[in-house]
Amino acid sequence: MAADGVVYFSKMFQAVPHLAQVARALPGTFVSSRTSTLRAFQRLYPDLEVARYSKRFGFLVRGNRLLKDAGAIVTGSPYGSFLKPYAAKKGTVFHGTYMMLSKDALLRNSHFDLLCVIGPRMKGMLERFPEAERLNIVDTGFLPFCEYPERSAQQRTVVLQRLGLDPERQTVLYTSSRRGFGSWQRAAEQLVNTAAPHFNLILRPHPSQSLTSRRADRDSFKRVRALIQARGNAFLDLSECALSEVLSVSDLVVSDANSPSEEALFYDIPQLMIETPECSRDVIRQIGEREAMHPDDLSQLLTLYDCGPNLYIGDQTPDFSTVLDRALTDQTAYAAQRERYFSWVFGSRDRMANERVARAIQTHLL
Repeated sequence: MAADGVVYFSKMFQAVPHLAQVARALPGTFVSSRTSTLRAFQRLYPDLEVARYSKRFGFLVRGNRLLKDAGAIVTGSPYGSFLKPYAAKKGTVFHGTYMMLSKDALLRNSHFDLLCVIGPRMKGMLERFPEAERLNIVDTGFLPFCEYPERSAQQRTVVLQRLGLDPERQTVLYTSSRRGFGSWQRAAEQLVNTAAPHFNLILRPHPSQSLTSRRADRDSFKRVRALIQARGNAFLDLSECALSEVLSVSDLVVSDANSPSEEALFYDIPQLMIETPECSRDVIRQIGEREAMHPDDLSQLLTLYDCGPNLYIGDQTPDFSTVLDRALTDQTAYAAQRERYFSWVFGSRDRMANERVARAIQTHLL
């Protein structure tokens, strides 16, 4: 039996940083059915307990028994049909920052006995729906911030040297959105090719590509590695590092205006937003309208694109030779908007969310 009867469950890697922080404050066992997720969890959090779930072998497997006997099951995604057979009370901490939260998304999570939300944006979006009145919603804060290190010259040197990068250079982190939606195929190779040589580069594809890669992904990584070898002072991060670690040493974040770009605001890191035909301000607006987001929430969401300059990449080959320096030079002009956006999404800037979630679990689930 897991300590205190708590089992943390997720199939997807994206929920791992959230659940690991709660497990540090309220011990339990992390259970997953995916080998890639278990391996990533053990690599990043070797001090925490893990067990495998198997649909095929049933209660012969420890993870299955833990779920059956748990006093509480905490996860980061709905998993409605999967969780239904288990008698334990259930809670969710939501993985990611949930940039969009429609009525359908709320209903997919309505089976939980506890919903821990990450801040004012999520709480406000949920409370717009009458169905939320019967749900137990607690604003506990954003869990990954618990592991965000304090930035210092010493910490920066240790991390960058371990990645084979130069601590004396400014560091650009590129983090794309998921396969088929993000800018990786359009931007990654050209970033390595054209970024000014005085920058360190960290390229971090979405976990859907790095942990569950397809042939096209692997071919892309091979090409990027070859370019990195020729350039130097660049690192391809296939989710080998915690996002918090690479953000903590970054001077500029280049992104598709996604969850990592929101998280980067914890450190008030300057931003450069990439727009493409697949993912742009207009595309996000259309998705939000299709998901029936409240107009005020959608309008506020789109102001993420105002937290830094934008670079549109269409059919042309992108050139990063000057835009990175310009984004850093202009960072002060966007500082007020970065702070406004952070406050709307996350509220307070602290590292105590795991303790608040642990108290909520003990109060409402155990």
